[in-house]
Amino acid sequence: MFKQKEWPFFGKSGQKCNFGIFAKTRPIPEYGGIYILAYTHPRGHRAGFKVNMLYIGAADNFRSELATPPQADCLWDGCWNCIYLLRIDEPKSREEVLADLVAGNEIACQH
Repeated sequence: MFKQKEWPFFGKSGQKCNFGIFAKTRPIPEYGGIYILAYTHPRGHRAGFKVNMLYIGAADNFRSELATPPQADCLWDGCWNCIYLLRIDEPKSREEVLADLVAGNEIACQH
């Protein structure tokens, strides 16, 4: 998609989290943490890229969780093309960061 390897996302608290970028066709790791499913597209010549968040979730194992992604119909309607992963092994920390990100962002497919 593009050469960038990480993308910063911010929670309601202002905390910056650098997520690794994965194409849907790339093998997904088996560790856990927070994932963001998004539509990533160019904003125009030299303007960089824009990320439209479609869904944010947490998983113990990204590969098994994303084998059947949640809200699949909404993801397809939203042109889902990119996966962002943040490894967080400790479940309590994972839930805190997830809640901060959900509270601080517009997420099209989050119900």
